Amino acid sequence: MGKFQTKKGRNIKLKGEARKEIVSISLPKKVAIQPPDFKGLKPRLAAKLDDIVKVGTPILTDKIVDGLKIVSPVSGKVVAVNRGAKRVLLEVVIESDGKQEAEVFQKYTENDIAKISKEDATKLLLDGGLWAVIRQRPFSQIANPAHTPKSIFVHAMNTEPLALDVDTVINGQEKNFQIGLDILTKLTKGSVHVCASSEAKSKALTASKNVQSHTFSGPHPAGNVGTHIHYIDPINKGDVVWFVEAQDVLRIASLFLNGTYPVERMIAITGEGAKNRVYARTVVGAPLSSLLQGSDLGTMRCISGSVLTGRNVGANGFVGFYDSQITIIPEGGQRRLLGWLVPGFNSYTFSHTYASAFLPEREASLDTDENGGHRAMILNHLYDSYTTLDVATYFLLKAIIAGDIDESERLGILECDDEDFALATFACPSKTDVGAIIREGLDAIQREE
Repeated sequence: MGKFQTKKGRNIKLKGEARKEIVSISLPKKVAIQPPDFKGLKPRLAAKLDDIVKVGTPILTDKIVDGLKIVSPVSGKVVAVNRGAKRVLLEVVIESDGKQEAEVFQKYTENDIAKISKEDATKLLLDGGLWAVIRQRPFSQIANPAHTPKSIFVHAMNTEPLALDVDTVINGQEKNFQIGLDILTKLTKGSVHVCASSEAKSKALTASKNVQSHTFSGPHPAGNVGTHIHYIDPINKGDVVWFVEAQDVLRIASLFLNGTYPVERMIAITGEGAKNRVYARTVVGAPLSSLLQGSDLGTMRCISGSVLTGRNVGANGFVGFYDSQITIIPEGGQRRLLGWLVPGFNSYTFSHTYASAFLPEREASLDTDENGGHRAMILNHLYDSYTTLDVATYFLLKAIIAGDIDESERLGILECDDEDFALATFACPSKTDVGAIIREGLDAIQREE
């Protein structure tokens, strides 16, 4: 077991933490599959408007990777296919009939799983629509089933603001978690690494068999999968590493044991704008309206994910495929009279701009304001202070902006993802979207391949 402690970064103590109380939410009337969630997927519609579908019926297929599909989490009818600019597919909405009739796939016993081959495991994950939960670095896109990774990481902790506590989700499901891990070991000749918080108590996270267990402590981004890969099995040019969320390890086990597509997803309802802040047991692609009943959302921003890496989906939006929390925070736009004269005892700051920096830390109430204008990016130490990766962030950004792919690779971009720099974006005095620039660099490299 490896024990790692990081010092760089910072925790944002945001108001609105969810109670660790699991509440089952009734099956929503509508769910959505959102193609932009799936990086690397070239989507083709497999179900048309008004088609009747079951749980596990393909909704999207990939134009490049044969057999890769995204399937329906409910039985019912396709009621909307929403497109954006240039007819880009944005959303497929399915109306549930409440029956949850499911497609049936091959089923394995525990003894069968112990002897299963990589080819058979891959086939069921593809056929059952669950391959999409396996992603790869570099690029954080859906893994290519034709490749063999040098290792697989199970992401079993999260240090983002108000994040779901994985230990609570896994508690009591140690057996199925181990079965899911055993299946993952069939997909690589290297090691499967389970990375959990140093405070994790579940034996599933600290004493799993046939895998390497590691614990991490320290401020955010200590919980990022990029941090774990960097410390345990760094990526060099030509390397491929896969990673899976801990919840999805349970879903993998369920698919193999039951032979049907597992639809369950645990979502933390967080943020000061949410009325009932709990852990909600719902289905993949659930609408925020089913999770936020009774909340007054008139002046709130509804985010699928965290305030650092999530996206604004609106009160009528749907939870992203990979997201395990929703965050409801106040919208900004309120101008303050002579705000530059206010000492800011109740204002949040990273840079000691306000007097609150000298007071004991307390929960912060943050809205969507940037609190400053966009300015030219200047050389500073802040970027490297808020990422755990061993990269010269400022010079990497300059190389990306200049379009110098070779220099970007030399500076370590293949080990990076935009989420690894979300905290740097938050702290940037120039209001530069650091993560977006990193993503532009990664996209440029992919286009060249």
